Amino acid sequence: MVSLLGEGGRAAAAAALRPRHWLLLALQRLRAGVPRPRARALAPPPAPPRYAIRTPGCTIPELRALDPAVRPFVKTPRAEPCRNSQHPLVSRNLTHLWLNRPNLSFYPMPDRGNVTCCYKSFYRPARVDDVEAPADDRVQYDECVWFDDAVEVTREFARVTCLSADATVYDDFHLFALPREPERRRNDSAAPDYNVIVMGVDGVSRLNFHRTMPKTLAYIKSKGAIELLGYNKVGDNTFPNLVPMLLGAYDTDIEKMCYLKRKKTFDNCPFVWEQFRSAGFLTAFGEDSAFLGTFNYGKHGFVTTPTDYYLRTFISEAEATVGNNVDFNTAICLGDRYFYSVLLDYIRDLTAVLSPASRLFGFFWEVTMSHDHLNYPMLMDDDYERFFRHVDASGFLNETVVLFLSDHGIRWGDIRRTKQGRLEERLPMAYWLLPPSFRARYPRAARALRDNARRLTTPFDVHATLADLADAAALTDDSLARRAAEGRPDRRGISLFLDVPGNRTCELAGIADHWCTCHAGARVPVRGAAVQAAAAALVRHVNDALRGAAGCRRLRLDEVLDAAELAERGAGGAAGEEGGWRELTLVARTAPGGALLEATLRATGAGWALAGAVSRLNLYGEQSRCVADPTLKLYCYCY
Repeated sequence: MVSLLGEGGRAAAAAALRPRHWLLLALQRLRAGVPRPRARALAPPPAPPRYAIRTPGCTIPELRALDPAVRPFVKTPRAEPCRNSQHPLVSRNLTHLWLNRPNLSFYPMPDRGNVTCCYKSFYRPARVDDVEAPADDRVQYDECVWFDDAVEVTREFARVTCLSADATVYDDFHLFALPREPERRRNDSAAPDYNVIVMGVDGVSRLNFHRTMPKTLAYIKSKGAIELLGYNKVGDNTFPNLVPMLLGAYDTDIEKMCYLKRKKTFDNCPFVWEQFRSAGFLTAFGEDSAFLGTFNYGKHGFVTTPTDYYLRTFISEAEATVGNNVDFNTAICLGDRYFYSVLLDYIRDLTAVLSPASRLFGFFWEVTMSHDHLNYPMLMDDDYERFFRHVDASGFLNETVVLFLSDHGIRWGDIRRTKQGRLEERLPMAYWLLPPSFRARYPRAARALRDNARRLTTPFDVHATLADLADAAALTDDSLARRAAEGRPDRRGISLFLDVPGNRTCELAGIADHWCTCHAGARVPVRGAAVQAAAAALVRHVNDALRGAAGCRRLRLDEVLDAAELAERGAGGAAGEEGGWRELTLVARTAPGGALLEATLRATGAGWALAGAVSRLNLYGEQSRCVADPTLKLYCYCY
């Protein structure tokens, strides 16, 4: 290529560029001494939403157990040990009581060399002398049997007293699981069946179980436990959630279903354990609190002993006599042991005395430790893990279906003021443990249960599932296929051994809008006209309910604290089958008393109407002492 510049031109151009060249060099040197700014990192795109269940009928978001919104409420509780828990004066095994003389130094002994003990057996007599008396609390004691060292016990319940120089130095209760034979023999030619054990932990949401009992969770998961991610409560507290589970009906149906006499007891109710008894099973029912008993708190319990093994007589006597370490609603200690640990030990002992030819249906409910406190389940984690390890090592889990669940999440406290706390309260924990042989014998049933883990489910479904377990012939692949072909997908209670349809909505499942977790909510201004009108309707409803309670003051609306407008949430974000409705969920404070009430109200042509029950988010304490009705206690502010 020939340059267009001559020699003189090239020299002139070089001379013209030289000053600019030195300027560029100087700028480069200067830039080398100045730190270069780092490139700004682009913010990562937001993570896609995660769902516990996502079906055409219902979508429930997957929440984090330790989400920042709830983390401030998660604290390790201070353990409250029971008195002399490390040094019991009297111990027991399956058949005997004995005196631990090395532990005498831990008790006030007027005469350490002279200690003697006696036990009184007690029981629930079959005959009722006074039908107007609390028949479920009747008790009769035998004569005292004295012992200095060890003694065999032949009844279930024993009260032990030890004396030194005529002074009582020990008074406690001990519980024994005695072998029994069922009233009716099982049909040996029927399909293989299994023990069925339902173990409840009161007031624990699915995620609070993850937070507070991680060891137990890890162990049952290692055994193949199936977690129901869409298990939704259907009522406010324990009673309206256990009645559907045990009876397959709403608690409001009890009147026509069970109360056939003036004394409103539950003896005529068709409990699911009756189906197991008819199938030749032994039956058991036990709770670790008599005061908060499901069928006794504000109710009349049973005149006839409802199951073969029935713990109320023992728990009631122990609670009234040696219950201690009272923490809000209940005593958490039975003498030198936690009430819940006594219940766990009893279940373990029942598994030990059960004959190989017998089958057991047991329904057991823990209340004392978890009912009132978000974090107290942490104190039970080691014991529950130890329990499951024990019944696994003994081989009992190989022949037993276990349902480990709760009735609802924590219903009050600061966590309930959060969006996550509201959802958690409606989504209790629920786990099914199936023996390996069950999966092999009934593959279709096991597969359906696993698939239904991501469906919207309720206590009504648990009832239908338990009924199937009482009749193992219903679990065969042929039987399930026939029932699936004949079945109604819109049934309120569907056995979890059948396929729960993906288009199931809260309405189809029997869940009132107030408890439905398939609804998405968008906050709306609390001073808006619609919110204020709905809040006024809520207060009118409460005052109408209180009208017959003479000791309760009339309430007024103090303030609306939170409000959200609801929309039905399906997998595609589309509205559900009920088009055109408008609902508000709000939290309002009433006066006097400062009750925090949460309710869902639906717009009607006549204004706003309650869509379900009313929840109370703070404790009523002594405010409602003048009424006994559990529902009115939520609202009443006594004069």
